[in-house]
Amino acid sequence: MCIGLGDIMKKFLSILIALSLAISSLFAFSINAYANSLKTAAQIMLGQSINATVSNVDDNAKNYWFKFDCLSSNYYDLLTSSQALTNADVFLTVYNADKTVINSNINSNTDLNFNTTTYFEAGKTYYFKYEVSDSSYTFTASLNIHNHNYISTFAKAVADDDRENAIDGYVKYRCSSCGDEYIAQNIFAPVSVSLSSLKVAYNGYEKYNNITVYDKLGNVIPASEYVVTYEDNIRCGKAWVYVNFIGNNYKGELTSSFIIVPAKPTTVSLTAKKNKITFKWNKDTTASGYEIQYSTSKSFSKSKTKSVTVTKNSTKSKTFSKLLKKKKYYVRIRAYKTIDGVKQFGSWSKKMSVKTKK
Repeated sequence: MCIGLGDIMKKFLSILIALSLAISSLFAFSINAYANSLKTAAQIMLGQSINATVSNVDDNAKNYWFKFDCLSSNYYDLLTSSQALTNADVFLTVYNADKTVINSNINSNTDLNFNTTTYFEAGKTYYFKYEVSDSSYTFTASLNIHNHNYISTFAKAVADDDRENAIDGYVKYRCSSCGDEYIAQNIFAPVSVSLSSLKVAYNGYEKYNNITVYDKLGNVIPASEYVVTYEDNIRCGKAWVYVNFIGNNYKGELTSSFIIVPAKPTTVSLTAKKNKITFKWNKDTTASGYEIQYSTSKSFSKSKTKSVTVTKNSTKSKTFSKLLKKKKYYVRIRAYKTIDGVKQFGSWSKKMSVKTKK
């Protein structure tokens, strides 16, 4: 069998064409792989969808990169969807321009679709990297502005007498999908109670006070938010005030106190002899004792006044001797109650006067 020159040339051309096609296909694959690296990541626009396939045939084919140039600071959704998964785990990683990871997501081979929400800043470029662990994964990725699904949460402010332990409340909104949150209203904790009177006189009846409650910023808290109760407010001593928060915005309790001092004593008589005077009054069993002043000064000036303490509340008279003859003396009395080791005095009685004898 003879083979002509023409046949040889045809066979040679066929081999050249096949070789050229093989080289072309290899060249096209390397271009695709290179285009999907970070340096030449595909560009995605807002509202645009990208179709791609990642495959675990080699280190280049298993990655797919694209980038987004952000024009407006906001939260963005990258929705990844696929019609079928072929036993492939897909890893999505989000980077900033410094190649720092700012978000990531792992999609198992049981899910067809997944969404990744990330906050982007205006004027910056961000990169998305898809990577497959096994087999191959064909997907569609679309980028859109995130629509928040805010759910409100409410916490009452907690009152405490120790300001450091008081806890502010709030009305807060948090997105259930991306976690973004903001406080719509601060509710500052109650921390102090102001009383109209810190010291009141005993009169045999329960004693009360006008109450004002303040929060951390000094704002007055409405009376509708709390109830006030009293303890030990019917006798001389320390009376307690309890402010219990029962309203819509607060909880907990604040305490305060005020002093109930003995009433103004009732004087009975003041009599004089040659160089002494005797003073009588009605005893006060609610008191701990008495203080009596006698003076040659009508205004009880300090230099002309002497004070005497009577420690028994059952005492009801006192004689002062070694006084000047034919001199007018003024006398007054007040009762006291010892509270927490301190003498708490009531008001002075009406003063009485008498002149000593010759």
